[in-house]
Amino acid sequence: MISSPVSLAMCRRCGQPILSGDSEGVWVRADPTPIDPRQELDAILAGLATYDLHPHGLPRRPYLWRRNSFRIRGERKWQVLQQHRCPPGRHIVPPPSQPTELYIPFAYSTPGDIPPF
Repeated sequence: MISSPVSLAMCRRCGQPILSGDSEGVWVRADPTPIDPRQELDAILAGLATYDLHPHGLPRRPYLWRRNSFRIRGERKWQVLQQHRCPPGRHIVPPPSQPTELYIPFAYSTPGDIPPF
C-alpha cells in the first residue's frame, strides 16, 4: 500500500487547517488537533475514521495510519487524530494555497546524555 507524508493545507470547503496525504493507499484529510480516548469514541460513533500520526524516515516526516480495532485496543504510542469533517453552515471559500511540508525535529541532547567514551 502506498503512503505519503502528510502536509498542512487549508480545507477547500471550510478554510480550516487540515493534514492531508495518502494513508495505506487512500487519500485522507484529518484535523491537526490530537484527541483523547473519549473524543476518539465520539468520533467513531459519529462515523469518522481515526488515525495515528507516526514520524518516519530521515528527515522525520509525519504519516497517518488508520486505527483499526487492534490499534485502538493497544497502547497509545502516537498522537491520535480524527478525520476532518467541515462544520455545518455556509463557508467563505479561501483562495487556493500551497500545502506546507512538515518535518518533526529530533529531541536535543543534554550534556548528561553523552556517555564518557
